[in-house]
Amino acid sequence: MTKTAINARPWPTRVRVSRVEPAREEPDGPRVRAWHAVVAASMAQDAPGTAPAAPGRFHADLNAGTTVVWAATRAGQVVGLAVLRLPSTTVTGRAQVHVHPAHRRRGIGGRLVAALTAEARARGLYGVIMAVPAGGTGDAFCLRRGLTRLRTLHHLLLSLRELHPGWLDEMVAVEHPGYRLTETARIAPPGRQDAVPGDVLLTVAAEHGRKVVGCTEVVVPRDSGPQATQHDRPPVDGHHLGLDLWVKAAMLRLLYDRYPQVTQVATDNLEHDAALLAVNRHLGFRLHHRITEYRLDIPGSPATN
Repeated sequence: MTKTAINARPWPTRVRVSRVEPAREEPDGPRVRAWHAVVAASMAQDAPGTAPAAPGRFHADLNAGTTVVWAATRAGQVVGLAVLRLPSTTVTGRAQVHVHPAHRRRGIGGRLVAALTAEARARGLYGVIMAVPAGGTGDAFCLRRGLTRLRTLHHLLLSLRELHPGWLDEMVAVEHPGYRLTETARIAPPGRQDAVPGDVLLTVAAEHGRKVVGCTEVVVPRDSGPQATQHDRPPVDGHHLGLDLWVKAAMLRLLYDRYPQVTQVATDNLEHDAALLAVNRHLGFRLHHRITEYRLDIPGSPATN
């Protein structure tokens, strides 16, 4: 081979994985937009019809709770992003890994996972939960690396303004002798993983005596975004009696009246929870996509020694 031919050979550009500090970036700055673009492309490929929040909210989410973030770059271009959310009361973190579709199958995802694994080990974590769209490349990625499959979730969406408020009123008006509905609204404090400081945490609960026997919480974004996120706690044993439908209808009615900017409600349900899925379908929630959760055990942690 001649010297000219050697020099003309297209050598691959090295990928650099480095820790980044979202708190130091402006919400609409170029780095945040570059990270956002990678996540948007990854989500569009793996779960068509999904997208990250707008850059401002995306930036706030990266700073919610205690997070560690890495970016993968090639020739100055961001091609991957990993986020490790550190727990406050457990020894299991949660992580997301995104690689731009045009740069996959080149080891970038593996390097991002290696970075968050080393961080998790240094922090003394037992494991990390990773959620990926079911049936996509993320499933194969996790299985190739020996992660343990835990469960499948249904990601459901509800178009709130398509509901008739009178129909919700009828469900709320159903009598449940011995039970009463309560509601609270508070501002999300720093440190929560599922909310940004300043979000509204709206809770509706069913009480029996002084005991809460079922409740639902909705996170209403502080930036007047159109999508709220619902978290359910099913009624305790012996207290079903239609309480879940009662509580959730009351919550939707509150959202309808007090937060007109909210047009969509999202929630995740376990695939095997047929009762809760039936309640949500009755209220108008529809399946958008499925999510598989995997556990990454951390070598060298107390759980794996």
